[in-house]
Formats: sequence, structure tokens, C-alpha cells
Amino acid sequence: MKVFAPHQEHVWSSARVNDIEKDGKITIRFHDQTVKSLAANTWLPLAGDYDYLECDDLGQISLLSKAAVLDCVRSRYSHQVFYVRAGNTLLAVNPFETIPLLYGNQAVNDYLQRAQELSPHVFSVADKTYNHLCRQVDDSNQSIIISGESGAGKTCSARYIMKYLTSIGTHNASNITPADHIEMKILDSNPILEAFGNAQTKKNDNSSRFGKFIQIQYSDNFQIAGAFLETYLLEKTRVISHAAGERTFHIFYQMLCGVGPEEQLEWKLPTSNHQAYKYVGDYWLTPETDCETWQATREAMTDVGLSTHDQNDIFKVLSAVLHLGNVSFHHSSDVDAVVVNMNSLDSASGIDYAASLLGVEAGQLPTVLTVRTITASHRRRHSVFHKPCDAGECTTRRDCLAKMLYNRIFQWLVEFINVNICASDVFNRKFIGLLDVYGFESFENNSLEQLCINYANEKLQQHFVENYIKMQEEEYLAEGFHWQPLDYEDNHNSVQLLEGTPGIFSLLNEECSLMRESEAPAVADRILAQLSSSLLSRPDAGAAMSHRSSRPSGSSHMPAFTVLHYAGSVIYEVENLVEKNKDKIPEELVGLLQGSQNTFIRSLFTCVQDENCNHDSKKRQNQTVLSKFKSSLMSLMSVLNRSKPHYIRCVKPNCASRARFFDSRYVMSQLEACGILQTVQIAKAGFPDRLTYVEFSNRYGCLLKRNTPGHTKSRQSIGSGSSRSSANRIMPCTVSHEASAPQHGQCALEEQGFAQEVTMMVVQKVFGQCSGGLSNVIQCGKRKIFLKDGLVEKLEVLMGEVWHCCAVCIQRNWRRHMHEKQIRRHREEVMRQHAACMLIQAVFRGWHVRKRQTRRKVASVAIQHAWHHYVARNKARQQLEASLLEKSLKRERDRLSGEHVKLIQQTYSSVLDLANNLERKTAMGDSIQFSPSHRTNQADTVAVVTSQMPLLSAQVCLTLYDALDEIRQGAGIYRNIPHLFHKEGILSKRRMPQVNIRFHTKANSILKNAHLLPRKEIDCNISDCL
Repeated sequence: MKVFAPHQEHVWSSARVNDIEKDGKITIRFHDQTVKSLAANTWLPLAGDYDYLECDDLGQISLLSKAAVLDCVRSRYSHQVFYVRAGNTLLAVNPFETIPLLYGNQAVNDYLQRAQELSPHVFSVADKTYNHLCRQVDDSNQSIIISGESGAGKTCSARYIMKYLTSIGTHNASNITPADHIEMKILDSNPILEAFGNAQTKKNDNSSRFGKFIQIQYSDNFQIAGAFLETYLLEKTRVISHAAGERTFHIFYQMLCGVGPEEQLEWKLPTSNHQAYKYVGDYWLTPETDCETWQATREAMTDVGLSTHDQNDIFKVLSAVLHLGNVSFHHSSDVDAVVVNMNSLDSASGIDYAASLLGVEAGQLPTVLTVRTITASHRRRHSVFHKPCDAGECTTRRDCLAKMLYNRIFQWLVEFINVNICASDVFNRKFIGLLDVYGFESFENNSLEQLCINYANEKLQQHFVENYIKMQEEEYLAEGFHWQPLDYEDNHNSVQLLEGTPGIFSLLNEECSLMRESEAPAVADRILAQLSSSLLSRPDAGAAMSHRSSRPSGSSHMPAFTVLHYAGSVIYEVENLVEKNKDKIPEELVGLLQGSQNTFIRSLFTCVQDENCNHDSKKRQNQTVLSKFKSSLMSLMSVLNRSKPHYIRCVKPNCASRARFFDSRYVMSQLEACGILQTVQIAKAGFPDRLTYVEFSNRYGCLLKRNTPGHTKSRQSIGSGSSRSSANRIMPCTVSHEASAPQHGQCALEEQGFAQEVTMMVVQKVFGQCSGGLSNVIQCGKRKIFLKDGLVEKLEVLMGEVWHCCAVCIQRNWRRHMHEKQIRRHREEVMRQHAACMLIQAVFRGWHVRKRQTRRKVASVAIQHAWHHYVARNKARQQLEASLLEKSLKRERDRLSGEHVKLIQQTYSSVLDLANNLERKTAMGDSIQFSPSHRTNQADTVAVVTSQMPLLSAQVCLTLYDALDEIRQGAGIYRNIPHLFHKEGILSKRRMPQVNIRFHTKANSILKNAHLLPRKEIDCNISDCL
């Protein structure tokens, strides 16, 4: 028989029972053949034959026990498998080494495509969280709570989750500019916060010394719209002091290692040797590592929007903090007071460099550090006193100034990052919260910081117990389940011991309100006396020797108290506990920095009023470190309670931070402290997924539309014979409700009985007919249905198939509609083009006809105008020539005889008729013919040939008369012809031919001027006529 037996090294190890003796002793044999005898009645949990590599969920272990859980985690760790599920909790073991294949881009792409098919991983938790946000079943935000001890890998897990969530936002995006994309800026905030907020401790080389809660905000289409960052309790005391073997914040070492010559001169760092600055201390990491992280930090600061000028201002303040650590004080006999030690070169140069970098006068800073201002008020009188401080007070004021400067720089960076990455409407955004807080701590010297850190872990453990274990049990009982309550560790008493009334916090706050110096032994005695609890005790002698305490001489006990937390006992020293809780900042220091000449320094303390600088004593009592941390933690828990939590439990395999080394005893203590076994028991026996009937029917009611073989039978097997008709009316109601719920609100599905009927139909249709077989995986309560882990994913897969079919149907009908619409649009376009062409043609033709008619009209008007002008001008010219002829005839009448006058008159009449006839024929473009019948006296023919010639004057008529007379007398016919041509016209005298004479009015090679109109007299000779 195979069992788990106690083992010295492995705590529990598998073995086989060899023999059971008569007295009850049990003999077992381990795998290494070691034989061991156990006492009778020794409890040995049974061990099964499991392949733990295939066991991705601890709930799959049938023989569940602490030993089986430890053996499964150890076996998977030995095979480089670091994740396993425990219900809705992911158990993550820190490998302490970089594994690119486990967290690289290829792994991110694999989980983006098929996260449900792959083994457990932080990527699978992130994917599940994002799917729950997109599902919007209960309309709640999501949160991922990462918890564990210091060095268990919480910061790395948070970093990988942010990488995966931002990869979802950019998975389907294109044309992304990394410098401008919000996802890149969110990732770039990690190196900055780790540089300014993380430090090396004995348990962790990159320990978060502050808590942060990042809300990754999503838009309506579930793309990243921004992020908002909240921080909690920065460990300011690490700036001025840290334990041996530890370091202060990383940024100081990065700055000293990576500073260049120009920056070294500007930041007034005379040397980059870390040993020259007392606040820095020992150098534990390699310089190469700090140089690499320095470059990453500077690049991240640039990517989030910090200009070079802003970065220089930040590093000047950090340089001033380093120089303040070198300032020392001594008693001066000259002034009989404590002053800055100017005899020391480091102290003198430190005070000068710090004053110059802070923008204050060189004499003001030493005065503020060594002189205290006291203001006394009595009625209307105010008195101010200046009191020199002793060396201890001066050192305290110097350290207070350094812590205040660094704390304001850190807060300013967080505010700047929020401004650049936060969405505008932050209150209306869905978000995924990512909580990364410091792990449970227990050092040699534990003070106020460890008290607050462990209190935060107690609250997170209480949240886990109440929301996952206690609340589930109460809900099972309220829904009428038959449930056997589990035995689990409830840390309610531990939380009440810290925050209750009375409690440790209230007593320390009350001690701060007293106007007197607090003594550590008295405070410890008071806490132990007033708080009687089994979880609170006085440290024993062995613990007193192991812890270095400032116990006064003659004291019989150590000024400390021990608190039993859920993860173990922690001894808290009371020395300086009250002073740290007060966290009082002298007003002189704030006033000095508010009057700085440096604009950046002045803005740090002017824009944001420091809460500790309040003059109201009653308010100052409530502004202790514990009260502020408790208030901010309560606000955080309120946000977590309103969201759906997803848990990641980080486990540290060994306290030495060694890779591939599994300390079973150390791991077992962590598993017991965080309640992993109870978590697995509830996950195995319980139902992690639960939905109301209304929510279930609204989301999954559409699965009833699937045409499967059991579809009809599933409807007939529910209820009475009317179940078919009921199912038939389910379908339209489900669809209408799903479609109209956002607009119209109420629907018939909101009725409890109807929603429960739809739910049962969906369950029996999807998961089977036999109700007895479903009782192990599904339980129906009074108002809700409870499902085992994985069933909701199966329903979502079926929903995806339904949505795919619906999408295909919608696409098919949409494409058909678009094709038909395109055809109709094409036809309409063709018809519109045809009608447009016809209209254009008709308009053009009309325009063309109108234009031609207009041109004709204009031309006719122009012709008529020209013709009327021509006729009027010719008429006027004829009248003028007639008058001139009359005058000429009158002058010639006296000279000529009566016969001559008669002949001239006859000749004139003939010539005038001939000219008129010629004008008419010329205007009409016709040729002029004279027949033989047109003869004058004695059959002599006289032809006057003219082409566009004017009317003949009186002189021409006389010349014609002489020519005719000469012809009658029988004189030489041609002998005197050259003397008959005058400049007024052309005269041709010849014997009348027996045939018709054609009178040409068009220009030709012979008669060149025949085409001219008779508008004016022209000069010509015989050659022109011929």
C-alpha cells in the first residue's frame, strides 16, 4: 500500500507499507530503500499513482491531503513546471531564473490563441480575467490579487500579467506607434516604479518597498483606454538607513553607475563612488546590472513623457539627498551650540552642494537644520522662540528633510504617470485591477514598516477567506445545499488585534497624541497589558538574544512584543515606533523649500500641501502613519470587494533565493499559512461559478435554438405536457429580451420561475438528460445555479458556435442584401445616366437652335442695317450729284445752243437710265446685257462700261456729247479716243456689235475693278479697264 510518511528532509515523502506488527507498529520503505518504523496509530495519508505533470489542478487529486499537495508541487517544480491551479487560485512557484520560452512573445501569442487548452500560467489567469470582463454577465469589474512572501515573485508576476493584458489590446491593432500607444506607456511605468520604489533586501534582490494597485481601464469595445495607479506606504526610512547586507532604493545606485561627465557636473556629483555617500552604503549588485537598468529607466522616463529638463530636476533632488547624508554636526564652543561640521570636507561640501541643488541660500539650510522654531500663542499674542537643537535632533531634522524630498519626488512621478496614462472618464470605465503589495516580512529588526506590511497581508488573507471560503460556505447554506463545513484558519482575530478598538494601532495612535516623550518599555508594557490575546505575547529570552534591541540597562525585559500572524510570529521592536508613527515634519523645512529659487522644488511643496503641516492638533492626531495607511487600505479593500477577484499565490521555494532548489519544509509552511489545502477542498467539493437564473437564461437561453438530436426530447422531458408549448414561447422571448434589454429594461425572463425553467432546459440540453448525473457538477439553489469549474467555459464555447452561426447567417444575408442593393443602385444609375443624357441632348439642341436663330437674327438685322444705310447713302449721293449736275447744266446752258442742250438732256437721260439699271443689276449680282434695240440716234450704240463706278458728272456728259457728235459727223472714230478718257470714269466707244453684250460685275483678269460698288469716284486708266 502506497502512503505518505513523515520525512526529515522532505516533510512528507511517498513510501510503501511493508508490515504492520502485532503491537501496531508500522514498517515503511521509502523510494531510496530506507526502512523506517513508525509508532502505532500514526496517521499516514494514502498516496495514489498520479502523473503530476498531467495534474494541472490540485482538485484532480482524488486522495487529497497536505502531503499530496506538497508532493505535487515538488514534483512539478523538479520538472521545471512552476504553475498549478488550486480552484480559482493559481499557485506560482518562483523559479529564481529567467526562462525566455516561458514568458517570451511566443508564449504570449500561444495563450492569446488557445489559453484554455494550455497548462496553468499567469497568462491564463490574465486571459480568464479579460474574458470575464468581456462577458459582462454580472457587470462587475475584475481584479487580480497577487500575494506571497517577500521574494516569492509577486513583482515579476504582475509585470508579466501587464505584458499579457497590453498584448491583448495590440493583438488585432495595426499601425501602432510604440512611443504614442497607451499600452506602451503603461508598460514603461514599470521600470520607473521599480527603480524608485524597489530595493534589495536579504530575502529579495528586487523587493517592492511600496504597494501598488493598477487599474487598467477599458473602453466600450474592450480595448485599453488608460490606466490609473495608486501607491501605498512607501518605505521612506530606507532612504536614510537600511540593514547590513541590504541596499537603499535602486535609483541611487543606477544614477551613480550610469552618470556621464556632463551630468556629473550638472548634478554636482564630484565622484560616482558609492562609498563616498553615507546614505548609499554597501554595493551588493554588479555595476553592469545597475548600468543596464539605468539605461532602461532613462528610456522609460522619456517614453512616458518626461522631458530632459524634468529628468535633470529629478536627479538634482536625488543628488541633494545624497549630499545631505554626508552632513554631520558637532558642538561648537564659539557659539555654545550644535552647528554643521565645517571642519569635515564631506560635511562642508555636502551642505554647500545640497543648498545649491535645492535652490536655497547657503546660510539658510544650516540654520534650519540646527535651530528649532517654537510658536507660542496666548489669546491675541503670538510669540516665536528659536531654540538650538542638540546633535541628535539635528540629525533627525536632516534625515526628515531627505525622506520628505524623496517621498515628494516619488509622489510627483506617480501623479505625472497618471496624468499621461489615465483615461478622461475614469469613473465610467470598466477596469481590471492588479494588486501588487509587499509580501509578509519578518526580519531581525522589525519596526513600523513591517507592522504595516504584515497588516496589509493580514487584510488580503482575510479578504481571501471571506470571499472565497467563508462567503461560499454561507452562500451554499443559504441556497439550501447539503454542505459539510470545512476546518480552515480564520485570521479575523489577528486583524482585530491590529486594527480593533482597542488594538495595537489605536494604542500607538493614542501614544502619539500625548504631549510627552514616549518610552519604549512603557509603550510595550501598555500594549501587552491592555490587549489580552493569545496572538500577542512578550518575546522570550531566546528571541531577545537573537534580536538586537536598544534595551536600557536595568530593564528585565525587551521593549518589544510578538504578534502571531497567519504566516508566522513576528517580533516588533517598540524603540522609535511612536516617533515613526508621528512622522512629524518641522514647519521650517517645508517653509524653506517653499521659498526655493528652483521652480521645480517650489512646485513640489507649493502645489500639494503636505498633510503633516496642519496646525490643527486634533487633525494631526488622525494623520499618523498608521491611520493614513489604514484609511488607504480600507479604500483598497472596498474596491476589491466590488470586483470579481482572481487570486495568485506566489510561493518561494527556498529562503536562499537559489534556482532549482526546493526546500520542502519552507514551502510547506507557506502552503499552510495561505490555506491552500482548504482552497483545494472547497474547489473540489464546491462550485466556483454561480449565476442567477435570470443572468443564466439571458446569456445562454439562445442555446435552445441549436438544432441538435436531443433538442425535442429535452423540451418534452421538462415539466408537464405543456412543456413543448412553453419551450416554443421561450425562444422569441429569449431573443427579444437579449435584444431589447439594454433599451427597454424589464422583460418576462426576469420572472424567477420562467428564468429557472429556461435555465433547466439549457442545462439538460447541453449537459445531458439524467438529472442524477448532473448533481455532481451542477447544483440548483433557490435563486442561483452553481457550476463546477470549467462548465462555464464549455457554455462559452457553445455560445461561440451559436454566435458564429449567427454571424455567418448575418453576413450571408447582409452580403445578399448588399449585392441586391448594388444591382438596384446600378440600374438606377444607368437610368439616371440615360435620363441625364436625354436631358443634356435636348437642352443642347435647344441651345444650338436658339444660338443659330439668334445669329441669323443678328445677321439679318446687321444686313438690313447695312442695306438701309447703303440705300440712304446712295440716295443722298444721287441727290447731291443731281443738284451738282443741275448747277453744271445751268452753267453750260448759257454756253450751249438750244440743240446742244436738247442733245445733252437726251444723253443725260439715257446715261441716267443706264446707270440706274446698272446699279440695280449690280446689287442683285446679275450681269447686264444690252440688246440691239437699245440704240440711240442713227443706230449708234454707246455702251458705258462701269464697275462700281459713281454717277457721271456734267463734264463727263459734255465729253460724251462731243464724242457722239464726232461719231455723227463721220470723223475718225478711234482717232480721238485716248483724249476721251477722264478721271471721272471709263468710256468705251466702239461700233455696236450685232450680238448681245454681256456686262460683267465680277472681278476677273481683265476687269479688275468690276466688283467694286459705286460708293465713290475712282481714278483709272485704259489699262485698268482692258
